[in-house]
Amino acid sequence: MKKFYTKSIAILIIGIITFIATSCDKNAALCDYDEVPTGCAAGMDVAFLIDYTGSMGSAIDSIKSEVNTIVNTILAESGGDYRLALGIFDEYPKRSGPSYITSPAYTALPAAQKKIITTGSGTDQHLTMMQMFAPANAASFSTQLSFLNNNPNMPMGWGIGGPEPGDLLLHEILNNSFAGAWRGGNITKLAIIITDAPASGDDDNANATDDSFLQGLATAANSMGVQCVLLTTFSGNTLYPANYQIQLIANNTGGSSVVAPTFNNISRDIISQIQNICNENNSPTKSKD
Repeated sequence: MKKFYTKSIAILIIGIITFIATSCDKNAALCDYDEVPTGCAAGMDVAFLIDYTGSMGSAIDSIKSEVNTIVNTILAESGGDYRLALGIFDEYPKRSGPSYITSPAYTALPAAQKKIITTGSGTDQHLTMMQMFAPANAASFSTQLSFLNNNPNMPMGWGIGGPEPGDLLLHEILNNSFAGAWRGGNITKLAIIITDAPASGDDDNANATDDSFLQGLATAANSMGVQCVLLTTFSGNTLYPANYQIQLIANNTGGSSVVAPTFNNISRDIISQIQNICNENNSPTKSKD
């Protein structure tokens, strides 16, 4: 009798193992009990940092015209778990700006979303968060974007010399939660910088001080898991180096850049960069006990 029960139990165990193996072959999801999505599939925080000086009007209009396609790309890649932020930066002679100070879209913003850097000897830098991070905020993001380069809602800013203070806005977004706090976990976090100029800090100049500052921003981004994406028409010249590319992107884990002669394809470039990064980041981590 004992041998009979032992044999029956053995047959039962073999049957269970065979059933599980067959089920796993037919439906892998039955066996991936601990599958954890990563990268874009786990969610996305995407901050857009846009140069708001006079030469950027056509680029901004192009992005506005394709905003639905851009946002839909992020929605699809993230499975609907996304947050968007929109910031702008420009520069003026001290105590003389911004050009949109009385414009409805600007005056409607909370004071905490407007920052003026006054440490430079001859210039002030104006940093503005048009849209803070918020869950599934495509509608409000698109509305705030539509105000840019749109009189009387928000006329274009100025800028003074060649370099512009996008690095200062990136610093505030990375280190001071200017767009709101980035989420933790395995999500994809992108800071997309769109400019036609090198980074200048607070002095309207691109020099070794800015190089060190950009390297520090790359280190901060790496520690937070933020990937920086640069879209620019500036490739460097005899007066100024391409410091974003050399100091920020080259030192940022997963960072990337597109340098083009014009912004004619800016929207397609944004989409392709997002898709390329998501293709690289979307690798589910599976573990079985």
